[in-house]
Amino acid sequence: MPNRPSMSDTAAREAAETTYDRNVVVVAGAGTGKTTLLVNRLVHLLMKEPDPVGLIQVVALTYTNKAATEMKVRLRERLAMLAQAATPGGTGPDTGTIVIEDLRLRYGITVEEIAARAIAALQDLEKAQIGTVHSFAAHLLRLYPLESGVDPAFREDDGVRFDEHFRMAWDIWIDRELSRQGTQHKLWRALLESTTVAQLRTLTSSLCSDLIDVEALTRQLASTQRPWRAGRARCRAWPS
Repeated sequence: MPNRPSMSDTAAREAAETTYDRNVVVVAGAGTGKTTLLVNRLVHLLMKEPDPVGLIQVVALTYTNKAATEMKVRLRERLAMLAQAATPGGTGPDTGTIVIEDLRLRYGITVEEIAARAIAALQDLEKAQIGTVHSFAAHLLRLYPLESGVDPAFREDDGVRFDEHFRMAWDIWIDRELSRQGTQHKLWRALLESTTVAQLRTLTSSLCSDLIDVEALTRQLASTQRPWRAGRARCRAWPS
């Protein structure tokens, strides 16, 4: 295709952008153009013939909000350039890494059709599932709250709310356990001979993790008594 930058992996990049009949895995280091490749692939999906894909039919996910925002911003810029190409005084054939002439020759569509599809995609951009894995999972849960057994008004948590809940619950619990009203002072004295309250706090926080199989751990410790078991029960009662 004309006007494409010449790089040693150009053929591999074009294959990743324009292969639709099977899965494609791209392995590359930081700063090598993975986001550019993803944006180019999205543009090709919108323009391909036959069977162009509408933007609301696409799911494009990353792991961080920063990367998701960058991908959406760059896609918006690319679509805006393509949308202006057919207008008087538009940006012309070169739109950065996607060249209109490439799209026209590859798919046999006119510049006007390219611009029309770009305009339609811009209108759908905020409805498209371009974001993080956790935001997409939250979207699915809100679509099917009865089936998933969650409150549709739940809020996503990046860990900050968990830390707040834990800090509040821990402070209340440890104050009660070590106060005059505590009922396990003998156990606490024995425990604090070999560890510290700070270490117990770290352990309790770890036990509150979703990665811990609490039921299996409880069975293993069924014959022992430790003060932190009450703290773990409190963790289990926290809202998710």
